[in-house]
Amino acid sequence: MLCKVVLPSDTYTRKAQKILAANGYPSEIIRSTSLREGCGFSLRVAGNCEQIHALLIREGIPVQNVRIESGGV
Repeated sequence: MLCKVVLPSDTYTRKAQKILAANGYPSEIIRSTSLREGCGFSLRVAGNCEQIHALLIREGIPVQNVRIESGGV
């Protein structure tokens, strides 16, 4: 499964990417063009979206949204 994780800033996006990598989840930073997603930084992550969301919350990362996406990392 491929997930899009929307985060509030570039700083949190980079922190989240490091946490995910340390836990075996490859990801890529993507920039959003959608105004409803705030600053426009997200991660595209391969893995179980619920587990990814729970991991980031547990690590203190303020996740704005997580949704299933099509495509590949």
